[in-house]
Amino acid sequence: MTVPYVPTPRDVAIEMLRLANVRPGEVVVDPGAGECNIVVLAATIFNAIGIGIEINPALVRSCIETFEKLGLKGRAYVVWGDLFDFNYSIADVITLYLGSDANEKIRLKLSKELRRGSRVVSHDFEVPGWRPIKSIVVNGPFRTHRIYLYII
Repeated sequence: MTVPYVPTPRDVAIEMLRLANVRPGEVVVDPGAGECNIVVLAATIFNAIGIGIEINPALVRSCIETFEKLGLKGRAYVVWGDLFDFNYSIADVITLYLGSDANEKIRLKLSKELRRGSRVVSHDFEVPGWRPIKSIVVNGPFRTHRIYLYII
C-alpha cells in the first residue's frame, strides 16, 4: 500500500502534538514521516524524542541533514523502511496523515503494539473502527483541517 507524500502544515502539526498532550521525554513516532517536520517539532518545541519512519531514501537523507543542521542528535531519529514493519511499542504518541485505507490497516498493528494510555492523533482521516476521544478543526493556510485524538 502506497501513501502519497503530502506534508502536514506546521500549524496543523503543532496542534496535533498539543492535542496529544506531548510531554518532555515522551516518544513521538510519525509513520510516513516525509521530511520529518513533525519529528523536528516534537523534539524542538515539545522536548520529546521524535522518530520518523520513511520509505523514500531521498526523504530519509533530507531528515538526517535537517537533524544534523539543527543539532538534534539523540532527540530525533529516522528509520528507513516500511511503516507497517515498525514495532510501535516504544511510542507514547503516534501522528498519522495516511488516508482511510492505511489508517484502517495500521489500526490492527497499533492495537496490538501500543501500551494503554498511548495517544494517536490523525490528520484529516479518522481511524476506522476507533471512536475519537476528541476532534478539533484547525485553520490552515489554504483550507481547514480536522485532527482526531484517540487514546488506547
